[in-house]
Order: sequence, then C-alpha cells, then structure tokens
Amino acid sequence: MIRCTVCQTENDDFATSCIRCRGFLQNRIPNLNFFETLWRVLETPRKAFHDVTLAEHKNYAFLLFAFLGVSVAFTGLWYFRAGERFDSLLTLIAWGLVGGSVLGIVCGPLTALVHYGASWVLRGKTAFRNSLGIVAYSLTPVAVSLVFVLPIELMTFGIYLFTSNPPPYSIKPVSFVVLAGFDVVVTVWTIGLAIVGTTIANRLTAFRASCVVFVSLAALVLPLWEAGQKLSGIR
Repeated sequence: MIRCTVCQTENDDFATSCIRCRGFLQNRIPNLNFFETLWRVLETPRKAFHDVTLAEHKNYAFLLFAFLGVSVAFTGLWYFRAGERFDSLLTLIAWGLVGGSVLGIVCGPLTALVHYGASWVLRGKTAFRNSLGIVAYSLTPVAVSLVFVLPIELMTFGIYLFTSNPPPYSIKPVSFVVLAGFDVVVTVWTIGLAIVGTTIANRLTAFRASCVVFVSLAALVLPLWEAGQKLSGIR
C-alpha cells in the first residue's frame, strides 16, 4: 500500500492519486520503453514489473509473444528431429521464424488469459491487461536468448542441431552441453520472473503466484506437445 503524504490515507500500490484528497502519489506511465524495460526486468525485476503493471499500455507485448513462439517452434523442431524432414537449413529456419511468430502471437494472449483466470480463482487483484504485460515481459530472457544464443547454436551445429543421426551431442559434446545448459537457465529464469511479476501485479503470495504460473505454462505446453506428436507421426 502507498500512504498519502498529505492526508495519510492508504492507497493501492498502483494508484497515481489519493482516493481521499486526490493528492499526487506517483507518476503515470502511459507507455513502456521497450529496451529500457527489458534491461530493468533483468536488473531490478520487482521495480520493472511494478512499472509494467502501472503502465496504461502494455507496449510490445505481441512482439515478445512472437519471440516466445519462435523459441517454442525451434525447441519443437529440435525435439522432433525436424532436420531429417527438411532439405536445407534455410528452409527449416524460415519455418521456425515465420511459423513460430504466428504461433506466439496466437498462443501468447491465450496464455495470458489462462494466467488471468488462474489469478482470479486464487483471489488475486488483477486485470487481463496486467496479465498480458506480466506474461509478455517475463519472456525477456527468451528474447535475449533468441537474439544471441540461437544464432550460435545454428552456426555451431547447422542442420545437425535438428537430427538424430548424427545427434548434435556427438558432433561437439562440450558445446552442446554448454548451450543446452544455457537454454535450461533461460527457462528457469523466465519462470522465476513470471512468478515475481505475478506476486506484484496480483498481490499474491509466492506460492499462489507459482501455482498461477505453472497452470499457465501447462496450458501452453500440453496442447503444443500433443499437436507436435501428431504432426511428427509418433502416434
């Protein structure tokens, strides 16, 4: 809660003016600066997510959802050994980028909707637009990984990143372990940021926020897993 310095009335953390005397409490944030917000999410996530929640417009949310979709697409292409079905690496990359972007733009808001619903069930003080912003900006490590790590993986392994014969591990085992380990760190980091953002935006305990995040994650992953298995012909 924010205490008004004029009348000492307690106000909501995201109020910009006092409910009693209308005195100034904190600055309005009409829009978010993309790169500044990304950096602050990595450096001071609690303050960053406070501002994301306070912002009137959740700028660039769909761009971050596109990053999510591309990450999911390339993970699926790797897991289902899609390199054995493509004639060239460039074609595979094009499918991952274009198809992944569309996938993210569709699935991102749906994940935010699940996040909003789960928060509401657990009695969080929330709004859909806040869930949209929290889910989107918690993807900051994913965006950084796609820009800096995915190109290294592609240059290191080429089409063999997506094959089982030979598997990428057998080509350069140390590089594969290091890069795969970084991908795991990015995933854990993203989940942690989502939990932090959920506790702040929805005023939930860490345990309840974790439940919201994992329900949202399951709602994203399980349908894609089923669809990937069917498309790959495993079943």
